[in-house]
Amino acid sequence: MAFVSGAFAKEAVLGTLNAVFMGGNSLMEATFFAKTAKADTAMLGSAMSAVIAPAEALAFMFATTFNIPCLMALSTTYKESHSLKWTAKVALFYICNALILSCIVYHIASIFM
Repeated sequence: MAFVSGAFAKEAVLGTLNAVFMGGNSLMEATFFAKTAKADTAMLGSAMSAVIAPAEALAFMFATTFNIPCLMALSTTYKESHSLKWTAKVALFYICNALILSCIVYHIASIFM
């Protein structure tokens, strides 16, 4: 869910993770109103570290970093190219590269961590 909400805005990732792990906010509120959602990062960090391995966390950071910058950047690509086909190719390029890179990072990190 956090990977998908990162396509709307990178700031929404923390709110989504807070909603999933802490249950304090609704998922929609955390995704679209991340600035107003309540997030206790210390409690969130301890809850996530109990469930997520370090290699998984590193792979998620890579997936989030190399995902689509945001939907506004994608819409700008459409406005400049005037092609829905080209915009879809750009979006698939970002998503596939993010997932492939995070998979590689996970497997390499799981050896060392």
